[in-house]
Amino acid sequence: MISSTLQQLFDDPPRDFGPTPLWWWSGARVTRERLAWQMHRFAEGGIHNLVVINLAPAGPSFGARADEPSWFGEEWWARFTDACEIARDLGTRLWFYDQIGFSGANVQGGVTRLHPEAAGRALHFRRAAVSNGGVALGSSETLVGVHGTDGRRLPVGALPEGSEVDLVTAVPTAFDYLDPDAVGLLLDAVHHEFDRRVPEYLGNVIAGSFQDELPGTNAWSHRFPKEFLARRGYDLLDHLPALFHGTAGAARAAKIRADYYAVRAELTEEALFKPLAAWHEERGMLLGCDQSHPARSGFPAQSTQIYTDYFRTHRWYSAAGSDHHGDSKVHSSMAHLYGHERVWIEAFHSSGWGGTLEETYDWLLPFLRSGANLYNPHASYFGTAGGWFEWAPPSTDWRQPYWQQYPAFSRAVARICSIMSWGTYSADVAVLHPTATMQALIPLDAPVKHFGDGRLGDDHADVDETQRHYLDLCGTNNWLGPRAGSLDRHRVSFDVIDDASVQRATAADGALRVGDLAYTAVLLPSASVLEEGTARRLTQLLDAGGRVVVVGRPPSAAAGLAGDDSVVAELSAHPRLERASDAEAGATAVADAAGYATGEVPLLVRRLGAEAVALVTGAFPDARTHPPKGNHAIDPERYARTTTVTVRARVSRAEAWNPATGTRRPAPVTVSDDVSTIRVPLEGAPAALVVLP
Repeated sequence: MISSTLQQLFDDPPRDFGPTPLWWWSGARVTRERLAWQMHRFAEGGIHNLVVINLAPAGPSFGARADEPSWFGEEWWARFTDACEIARDLGTRLWFYDQIGFSGANVQGGVTRLHPEAAGRALHFRRAAVSNGGVALGSSETLVGVHGTDGRRLPVGALPEGSEVDLVTAVPTAFDYLDPDAVGLLLDAVHHEFDRRVPEYLGNVIAGSFQDELPGTNAWSHRFPKEFLARRGYDLLDHLPALFHGTAGAARAAKIRADYYAVRAELTEEALFKPLAAWHEERGMLLGCDQSHPARSGFPAQSTQIYTDYFRTHRWYSAAGSDHHGDSKVHSSMAHLYGHERVWIEAFHSSGWGGTLEETYDWLLPFLRSGANLYNPHASYFGTAGGWFEWAPPSTDWRQPYWQQYPAFSRAVARICSIMSWGTYSADVAVLHPTATMQALIPLDAPVKHFGDGRLGDDHADVDETQRHYLDLCGTNNWLGPRAGSLDRHRVSFDVIDDASVQRATAADGALRVGDLAYTAVLLPSASVLEEGTARRLTQLLDAGGRVVVVGRPPSAAAGLAGDDSVVAELSAHPRLERASDAEAGATAVADAAGYATGEVPLLVRRLGAEAVALVTGAFPDARTHPPKGNHAIDPERYARTTTVTVRARVSRAEAWNPATGTRRPAPVTVSDDVSTIRVPLEGAPAALVVLP
C-alpha cells in the first residue's frame, strides 16, 4: 500500500513548500493599499510565502532611488506591520531579510560608529628594517608581533639597529564577528528590533529570516591571543609568521595554521552563528542563507578563507543554501547530517524577462535533485516605474503573461519539495569535505579567488589539487555552467560529510552511522591533513568492514600541534585502505555502492522503512545545450519518453507521479534475483516521482 502521507503531500502539498519569492520593497513607495493589492495577487497566483527585502534601504543604491519608506524607519515598521496583518488574514507567511550581508544599510557601520570597539581586525605580514630602535607603522596599523627572519619572536624594545625583521600588524576591518559583545550589538540592532516591534507575529506569520552574502569573518580580534592560549595551550604570538606564506618549517607551520583556523572557527561559531540560530529556534523560526561565492558552492579553499570552517559555522542554519551560482549538494548534506528539513535555493536572478515557466521548471530540477527544497524565486518588485526600474530581472509575478498558470507551477514545486523532504535521504557514499587540509595549507596572505575555477596558483599546488579532486568528485550545480561530478556521472548517491559528523558517528557492521544515515564508503579527496579524531573513526570504519577510498594524495599528518601523526599513519597503512589516482577512478571504485535505487540519470531517493520515493528527471543535468554559454533555452526533445529505475530489493508494484499535472500512473516492475527494474513512463515529462510502496 502506498503511504497515505505521500498521497496527502501529492494531493494537497503544504503551502510552506511552495515558491517563496524575494519581494523587493523598491521601485515605488510602499503603501498599505498597494501592499494589500499585491498580496492578494500573490495568493491568487499560488504564492503564500514572501521574503520582504529592501534594495536601497538607506539611500540610492545599485541604480535604484532610495526606498520609500526607508528601511527600519517608523513608516517602514508601520508598513511591515500592515503586511503582517494582511498576511495573517490571507494565510501567507512572511520572511524578513536581515540586511547584514548584501546591503546598503551598513548596519555594522552603524554599530561601530557608536561602539568603535566592535570593529574587527585583519593581520598583515611584511619585512622591515629597524631604524632608531624601532620600525615605522602605517597610520592604521597596530603592532602584533616582531620576529627575526629565522622566525624567533623578538622583544620590541631591543631590536638590533639596521637589522631586518618580520612584522605582523593588525589593521581595522568592518566588524568583529569573533566577539560576542560586538555580535550582541548587531543582533540587537536587527533581530531584537523585531522582538520589540512585532513580537506577536514571530514564529507564526513571520516564518523566518534570510541572510545573503554575509561578509567573510575577520582574521583577528582583540580577544584572540588569550582565547588561543586557553584553547590550544601555547602562545600564538610566538608563532605568527607561520600563518603566512613562505615561512620556515613548513610542516610545523601547517600545524600552527590548523590550530589558528580551528580557534577562529570556534570563536565565530560561539559569537555569531550559534546565537543567531538560537534566536530563531527560540521563536519557532527558520534561518535561511545564500552566502558569498564560491563558499556557497562548497569550494573547500574559499569556504575556509571566507568563513574559516563552512560546515562548523553553517550547520546552525535551518535552511542553508545558495543562489543559482552555488551548489545544493553541500547544503542538503548539512541538512541531512544536522537534522534540518529545508535547503534554500535562490534563483534565477538576471535571467531576463523572456523566461517561461517551462524553462524555470527545467532549470530548477537539478537543484531539487541535489536536495534543495525551499525555492526562492528572484524576484518580485514592489514597483517597476512603468518598466524603467528593474533589479536583476525578471519579476516573476502578475507582470508576466504566464501568471494565470503560476498556481500549477507553484503546486508542482510544492509537491516535489514536500515529498522529497519525507523520510530519510538514502546514500551509501560520503565525501569528506577537506576542511582540515585547507586550514593547514592555506596561509592568510593567499589570494581569495571568488570567481573562476578557484585555484590559488603555482605556489599552492597541494591546495589546488585537493580542490580539484573534491570538485571532480562532487561537481557543482552552478546554473551558468553546471559541472557534473564523477559520482553523478556514475549515478552514485552521496553526501558531503564534515569532520564533526565523522567523529560523532559510530562505525559498525560495515558502515559509518550518523543518526539514521549509514555510509558504507567514505572518499578522501587529497585530504593530506586529517583531524586526529577523523582518522581514528575512519580506521574504525575499516576495521568494521567499511570502506575508505583515498583519491589523490593520502593522509599524512594530523591537524594541530597536539595532533598525533601516528594515528593518521595507522589509517594510511591500513591493509583495507583503497587508493584511486583521480576522481574518475574513485567514483568507479564505489559504483557498486551507488545506492538503494539507481537510474539512467542520478536520482534523489528518500526512504522510510520499506517505502521509498525517487525524483527522476527526464534529462541530465537539464534540457539545455551544454555548456550553455549564455543560452538557457531548453529543448523538450531532450526529455526521455521512458526511463528505468533499478532497486536492490524485491518490489511488488510502483507508481509514477507527475508533479506538474498531478496525474499518477502504474510503473511496470520486473524482478530478477532480488533486483527490481521499474519502467518509468515519463512520456516526455521533465520529471516524475517514482513511489515504491
